Amino acid sequence: MTADVHTLTGAYALDALPEDERRDFERHLADCEACRREVEEFRATAAHLASAGHEEPPAGLKERVMAEVDTIRQDPPPTVVEMPKRPMTQRLLTVAAVILAIAAIGLGVTVAGLNDRVEELETASAQMAEIMAAPDAETVALETEVGGVAQFVYSRSQGEAVFLAKGLPTLSEDEVYELWLIGADGPVPAGLFRPGERGATSQLLAGGVGSAQAVAVTVEPAGGSDQPTTEPIVVLEVPTA
Repeated sequence: MTADVHTLTGAYALDALPEDERRDFERHLADCEACRREVEEFRATAAHLASAGHEEPPAGLKERVMAEVDTIRQDPPPTVVEMPKRPMTQRLLTVAAVILAIAAIGLGVTVAGLNDRVEELETASAQMAEIMAAPDAETVALETEVGGVAQFVYSRSQGEAVFLAKGLPTLSEDEVYELWLIGADGPVPAGLFRPGERGATSQLLAGGVGSAQAVAVTVEPAGGSDQPTTEPIVVLEVPTA
């Protein structure tokens, strides 16, 4: 087992640990809230890439990337339950390493466009982490009509929100999940997504929450719709002051 067990969150989230280390790390997770949260964060990051176009990575990329992941040290968690606050630069370097590892083990990152994807994902991950760590962040969670659980994390001070879900059914190639912000003027599109492994996703709501009263998700034709064409699978109310 690695001397600093807290450095294994990324490799565990990618199912890249040997069987004996995986068992040891899972025992550690039972007592470490900070590592459990970090594993979920890495899995959410992986979900962003699950629907990307596939291109076979160059020979030897997996070995080089996994070696790089092992060298990126994370700070040990604090004694309190709160998620450790690490320098943003270190967080982004860790996210970038995980993205490369995802590409190496076949979760569908297009190698030719990797630099652009890394930059986009670093920005989105940093924004989502900031929202979820905000002192006034509030969470609403509900089971969806099609199975799985959806969560809406909202920071009133930032006017921004994150949508997370797990256990959502896989859609056909002709369908996509669409997020909606629902206010006095009706629903406004807030992003499209396809769930990744285990039906998981994490999405930054496009355009901020504004005066919306609820967030909804529908199943729409590929490419999305200007207005909902199906009944929502879940409606999450925006917390009020």
